[in-house]
Amino acid sequence: SVSRRPGVAARRRPGAPSTTGDRPMLDPKNNYIRLYHNAKRLAWDPARLDLSQDAESWQRIVREHPEERYAEQLLLYLSLFDAGEVAVTQTLSPFLGAIARAGLGLEREIFLTTQLLEEAKHTEFFRRYHAEVLGEGVALPPLPGDAHRVLVSELDAIADALRREDDPTTLRALLVQGVTHYMGVVEGTLGRTAYQVAHTALGQRGWLPGLRHALRLIRRDEGRHIGFGIQFVRDLVAMDRAYRPSVERTFRRFLPLVEQTVRAFDFPHRLVDENPLPAVARDAYWQFAALRHQRSRAAVPERALALQAPVLQAPVLTSVP
Repeated sequence: SVSRRPGVAARRRPGAPSTTGDRPMLDPKNNYIRLYHNAKRLAWDPARLDLSQDAESWQRIVREHPEERYAEQLLLYLSLFDAGEVAVTQTLSPFLGAIARAGLGLEREIFLTTQLLEEAKHTEFFRRYHAEVLGEGVALPPLPGDAHRVLVSELDAIADALRREDDPTTLRALLVQGVTHYMGVVEGTLGRTAYQVAHTALGQRGWLPGLRHALRLIRRDEGRHIGFGIQFVRDLVAMDRAYRPSVERTFRRFLPLVEQTVRAFDFPHRLVDENPLPAVARDAYWQFAALRHQRSRAAVPERALALQAPVLQAPVLTSVP
């Protein structure tokens, strides 16, 4: 045996894996750990964002554009953002617990801790924005029924199912369904569409600079969340191809509700003319269903996604670092 002075660590052999005791260190090349490190590197504080110009900008919108109802449209967007961020904050922890109980790996759990913090930060920002810019006397409109179902009630239902289940096999099937709903439909389709339209509309007019900056940061966070969801679903489908129909069913079930939610913003004088939903929906569907080849993508019929808008070619969704 080799004696060693107390407190002196053994030297690692060249090329040997780094360890802490008998536990390997986290692999920086692992996709989930890479997203985790990016989340740390790109962290931001909602309390420190500059909103000093937004109150005056908001009052100008109210005063100068009553006929276009731009303020009313912005309030509907803010209502959607606030309710959505609260919902995803409240329902994410059951996903984290289910991944642990299903034995799906520490790396996935570690990333989701950053996502939970980010969802809470998004909620914090919209509550701060309401109080400091809109004022407590301004009420946000209620969510349309379809939006409430896809964002709140159905997301609550899958979170409750994850809380109650302990069987690893059943948990994995529920997680494929739930992650597709959460990261694929809510974040990857409805959230991505709404944030994109709002950011574009404000940028074109130079309005609400503090909100524009926050939306850019939130969209960057959401890119990581969607990237996690894509990787997670693809990993589990690779383990068992029987999970893939669940991905397709989830999109087919909820995309009509997303479409109806977007139609609630169809005012006579819309903030922006573009409707990215058809392209975004197909993009998310292709990514989560792992339809990698153009031939497969072209084979997805219009009726499969239950959207009436014309088919738009979309760029491949990539995780924003």
